[in-house]
Amino acid sequence: MSNVFWLMLAIVVGQGRQYPREITIPAGPPAQTAPEKSPRQDKGPARYPKHHAGKTIYFIPIGDFPSGAVEDLVSYYRETLHLEINTVDPISIEDSVLDTERRQLVAEKLIASMRHALPKLASDPNALLIGFTTADMYPLGENWRFAFGWRVTQLRAAVVSTARMDLHYPGEPLDDARPEIRLRKMVTKDIGILYYGLPQSSNPRSVLYNHILGIEELDAMGERF
Repeated sequence: MSNVFWLMLAIVVGQGRQYPREITIPAGPPAQTAPEKSPRQDKGPARYPKHHAGKTIYFIPIGDFPSGAVEDLVSYYRETLHLEINTVDPISIEDSVLDTERRQLVAEKLIASMRHALPKLASDPNALLIGFTTADMYPLGENWRFAFGWRVTQLRAAVVSTARMDLHYPGEPLDDARPEIRLRKMVTKDIGILYYGLPQSSNPRSVLYNHILGIEELDAMGERF
């Protein structure tokens, strides 16, 4: 009888215990569940997807984007992905690209302007264009306040903005909350999709993560494919 009593007591106590809920990424489209105890991925891309013969990546500084930062990226991808990436002389920002009311560039127009400035590369089916700007931007096609990057796969082109990559927040990871690392993650994602043809991922730790809502999600991403 005493054993039955203690068993019933244990069941009642167990039903009142509060278990922690799963961590989810807030806001936006359907949230992605973050995997429990998912380790942060290592710094540099370790897997080397198959190179595409004939395809060439071009890095394009736009406006006042520092050429030194572009050269650092070229060196990084030469070392980590064994890619030889070409650079193009800086191009200017056309007045039509700027939304004067929001004081932001329009991402779709920026890509169109970049391709217009480089017609030979834009018409080359083997040329992949990735532009860089220090200006803030947003896409007309989405109800977003801003965008770190915008990509049009069919046009083989993307643009990346560093305007908000120096933001800080409480509890940010000291190792990953640096503008140059945040920039690399966005560029690596573009290379993975445009050059290697990789699909986007629902894994918040993947560099191909498809639900970047802000700087915290960007910091949580790894740098590997």
